[in-house]
Amino acid sequence: MRRAVLALALWLAAAPTADAGVTDRLADWAARARASGTVERRIAVDGVPRSYRLHLPADRPEGPLALVLDFHGYGLTAAREEGLSGFSAVADREGFAVAYPQADGKGWRAFGNDGADLAYVRALLADVARAAPVDPERVYAAGISNGAQMTVAAACALPGRFAAVALVAGGYSAPCAPPRPSALIYHGTADRVLAYDGRPPERLPVRDFAAAWGAAPGCEPAAEPLAAEAGARRERWACPGALAELVTLEGHGHAWPEAAAAEIWRFFRARSE
Repeated sequence: MRRAVLALALWLAAAPTADAGVTDRLADWAARARASGTVERRIAVDGVPRSYRLHLPADRPEGPLALVLDFHGYGLTAAREEGLSGFSAVADREGFAVAYPQADGKGWRAFGNDGADLAYVRALLADVARAAPVDPERVYAAGISNGAQMTVAAACALPGRFAAVALVAGGYSAPCAPPRPSALIYHGTADRVLAYDGRPPERLPVRDFAAAWGAAPGCEPAAEPLAAEAGARRERWACPGALAELVTLEGHGHAWPEAAAAEIWRFFRARSE
């Protein structure tokens, strides 16, 4: 299997002019082949068939599992997201479950509290709990681009359901009223799809969004600088019951940061300790 996946990857790299639909389907197959511990589950939401991918750790710890929902971006799939984010490999090391939701169409209807996608999230969470023991106090959500926007929509529509969220390369309006889960936010300064500086008034600058997410009634925190790394500036906004950490990636575009899944998991785990 490993040789087949490698051969397919080399073919894809050598065939940039291949039909886009064929290329996408083959890339999805490669992602599925890499994810040996992942199964596709089907559910019905108000009579509409939907699906998602569920990855359970190879060596399951005793007791209920923590769960991460990882929402794909616009035009991608749950299978592609599994290959891009790297959460399944981290889950195998750390012993948690990952669900990869699949949009009904190219993207998530993340604005205006769309009933269909929010009902789907509720149904997915219930189905995961039937498939494996899940700790309801350790349920988290992450996503990239349109998937980050869906993460915000789910966190706001289902208050108290997620212990923390991670948002990568999203575009954001003003956050919902508290309570909100703690948030870890990544964004590159060279993102040309959803710009770091936003597009006011429809989309806030990412730094303004982070400051608003970390605020609370009667509390407008100043940014607290955190330890920086090469090419990354870190800041925190915190109030009682509210927290946002922003990682600004200098020169980074519209993509998952390298090794972000492991760092996101450490953030999630710390919120439940």
